[in-house]
Amino acid sequence: MSYRSTVARQSESLADTLTAAQAELKGLDLTPMASGVVAVTGIGASYAAAVVVAAELQRRGRRAFAVRSGEMMEGYDIADTVLALSHRGRSVETVEALQKLPRAKSIAITNNPESPLAKAATYHLTLNNGTDATPSSTGYTATLLAAGLVVDAIHGSGGADWTGLSALTKDIQSRAAAKMPRLAELFRDRRAIDCVGAGASIGTADGASLLIREAARLPASGYETRHYLHGPMEAMDASTGVVLFGDARELALAENLNEIGCPSLLVTSDTGISDHGKLTVVHAPACDDLVLRGIVDIFSAQLLAAELSDAAGLTDVKFRYKQTDTKIVD
Repeated sequence: MSYRSTVARQSESLADTLTAAQAELKGLDLTPMASGVVAVTGIGASYAAAVVVAAELQRRGRRAFAVRSGEMMEGYDIADTVLALSHRGRSVETVEALQKLPRAKSIAITNNPESPLAKAATYHLTLNNGTDATPSSTGYTATLLAAGLVVDAIHGSGGADWTGLSALTKDIQSRAAAKMPRLAELFRDRRAIDCVGAGASIGTADGASLLIREAARLPASGYETRHYLHGPMEAMDASTGVVLFGDARELALAENLNEIGCPSLLVTSDTGISDHGKLTVVHAPACDDLVLRGIVDIFSAQLLAAELSDAAGLTDVKFRYKQTDTKIVD
């Protein structure tokens, strides 16, 4: 399937994953994962998802942190439990991270219960997102949803209405799609794009930057909001662009960027700000559950990546650089 077609079927993918994951979780006793220090790990887009999940665990009172799987390959005893994220379950680094921490209780979230990562974990939860494309769209959001359900299974509901997610997805995608013609014009010929957010949205910003790099081959980076103010934004001007996620300091930053003539996209629940100048705003609902917010916020970035890919003549072009040591093959 094409990238745009997989983005378009997000609602169905999330509904299918919700049904399958909830049924499977009924048969899992995750009590051993309810205490201790939690590491949430992944590589690439899965690491971006891990940042979001770790932030939600912190909100629930857990001592939790996100760590790239490559940083766990030395086998240091850094966590009591591990949430390991990998869409296909074949990332070398994530599998080795679990193998190097045999004493830690772990749960792997993949789309294949027979994958190397599933076999390396104490527990496994299967995604049912169907076919994904490059860059990942349904795989990323289904991973977040499944991880959110795992957090709920361990700690109780965090306030997310998962049953309403499918309908919410259609609504947010419709809102974002309406802004794409404007964004396509404003972001035309950007030389670089920064993606910015705080807290759980650091993960969303990282995921957005990866989408842009993979789909449009544009230099793009993810930054924490306050860190961005301390120097990285010096490179931004009228020839660059910024994608912001958040409801706090991001609002003032968006206005600042508009003043200097830098086109920007702001994804926020604050309805007091709207399109003006070179600022485009997509309104998302406020969510206490940070995983749910991470899912709905990424839709705008997925669609923007498609616009930038089309503009660069790279629609559904495959990766140029093939690696031979990042995936475990049959």
